[in-house]
Amino acid sequence: MDVNNFKAEFMQALINYEKTQAYHLFEEYIRQNGPSKFIDDIIVSVLEEIGNNWDNGKFSLSQVYLSSQICEEFVNKILPGINNKNDNPFKIAIVTLEDHHTLGKKIVKSILQSCGFNIIDYGHGITSEKIIENVIRDNIKILLISVLMYPSALKIKTIKEKLSEKNLNIKILAGGAPFRLDQKLWQEVGADSAGHNASDAIKIINRWILEEKYNEPRNNIA
Repeated sequence: MDVNNFKAEFMQALINYEKTQAYHLFEEYIRQNGPSKFIDDIIVSVLEEIGNNWDNGKFSLSQVYLSSQICEEFVNKILPGINNKNDNPFKIAIVTLEDHHTLGKKIVKSILQSCGFNIIDYGHGITSEKIIENVIRDNIKILLISVLMYPSALKIKTIKEKLSEKNLNIKILAGGAPFRLDQKLWQEVGADSAGHNASDAIKIINRWILEEKYNEPRNNIA
């Protein structure tokens, strides 16, 4: 089976919302390679490409969202237990800070869950004070903050400063229109990185997890 051809065929089924065809392809792949390989080899790569195509104007938001919904169903219902396959040392949360525009957050959350991440959703229209309270309570290590308006983006700085005062090393990944318009805004507000689309979020979170694993203390072997 040629993996690149399979990815192209699977992606076509997703963006056309041909759920039956996507399922047949899924069955064919796991029969030959196993369920975890389907997530590692196909879902993550295909959803990243779909996200990039949306960012370039080739796909619509509905195509991105529906594609991730199909993949999430495969992961959560057809592959029970696989959605913990990332061996993620971090607890991850997502929130829309103060604003009530939620589509971007929904897409990012859905695609991350499709790729095997467990995400706590704090909702939308949430104040910075409430976000700080939630992440401390839940021992969050990665916080994805989505904003629509520039004033909301500036309040990320307060969140970062308050968490730092408590000596909490919580990674903040910022996203939304203000960060696409100003490429340096994430640094100004104290975020650890910014993502323009869901595929960016996948790459950044995977990099942070890899860095965390690399920096873990190793036991000496006699």
